[in-house]
Amino acid sequence: MGSAPHAASATTGVAVRTAQTLVFLLSIAYLSIPASRVITTQPVPNAGLALLALTGVALLQFRHTWHGLRGEPPVTWSWTLLLQAILSYAPAPLAGDAWLGVPSFLAASLLITLRSPLSYVAYLAVVLAEIPFALLVHEEPSDIAYATLGVALTGAVVFGFVKMATLVWEVHRLRATLAHRAVDVERLRFARDLHDVLGHQLCAIALKGELAAAVLHSRPESAEREINEVIGLAREAHRDIREVVAGYRSVSLAGEMTGVTSVLTSAGIECEVDTVPLDTLPPDAATPLAFALREGATNVLRHSIARHCSITLRPQDDGLVLRIVNDGVPPGPPHPAGSGLEGLRERLLELNGQLHAGPVGGGSFELVVFVPSLVTKAAMVEATR
Repeated sequence: MGSAPHAASATTGVAVRTAQTLVFLLSIAYLSIPASRVITTQPVPNAGLALLALTGVALLQFRHTWHGLRGEPPVTWSWTLLLQAILSYAPAPLAGDAWLGVPSFLAASLLITLRSPLSYVAYLAVVLAEIPFALLVHEEPSDIAYATLGVALTGAVVFGFVKMATLVWEVHRLRATLAHRAVDVERLRFARDLHDVLGHQLCAIALKGELAAAVLHSRPESAEREINEVIGLAREAHRDIREVVAGYRSVSLAGEMTGVTSVLTSAGIECEVDTVPLDTLPPDAATPLAFALREGATNVLRHSIARHCSITLRPQDDGLVLRIVNDGVPPGPPHPAGSGLEGLRERLLELNGQLHAGPVGGGSFELVVFVPSLVTKAAMVEATR
């Protein structure tokens, strides 16, 4: 159960690093365009100063991109954005029209760093500022439109890749969270099934062991019979626990009913059973009812001094109602609900079922379980005739 989160974390790391690498490669590719134009069109002194300024733009852009990928603005974002804005426009006299695309990175940084709607307003301002900026370097009208569109698209594309990388990280983080949650759910299921399987059987083993010890000298035959039943219960518990671990356990309601009445009778509790034919019940209802029957009988043995117990199972409202009533509520404050009833309630909630447990007066305690079924009430009534 512990391997899934580790696998999800490893996958998350690879995916996030890949997305981040693509973002930085894209930024480098876009930055290489003005760099190559500066080198090929400007004299050496101007080109050297322009490339130095472009290096500053690149470093600031990478800083904003890195913090954007982490989902947090840099601490000094106002100063770094201001410095990038200066470096995006001031070197224009040195580089001429080769510098027209540089403000696109400022547009991307504004989208990455600022919160909306301020980021969109600042982005639009940079795009519109490209028009007078292009006029400053004496561009033709067609070139001005091309430069403005280039700034808008480049800024949006860089921001889009950063957003994509952030979403990749978020999706894989959610996958890792879901993997951890699945493990937690599986652990709860295992704990619940372990309680349901072993709680009743260990209680029955302890009871029959006590009965065997009590009659060991006076009635050896009865003691031997009880010991043989203890051995049978232990073997059954061993088989069930292996099936729980494998995750393939199925519970027979008819088998549980037979086992419960046998154990209760052995404990000196008179059982009254009134149920529909158990072999006619659909599996979607029989399995949760078997767990409910097991939990109810276990509570009767462990938490009561009952002498009589009635078990009824009848169709009701397109489902089945199991009612277990015993007359052995001990005096004093009510016993707090244990993990068994809580686990049973969780199991029923998954099926839109209902559970009620509590004293009903006269020293009696009642456990009522409703399990909806795919079989209609009319069909269940017909099966009882």
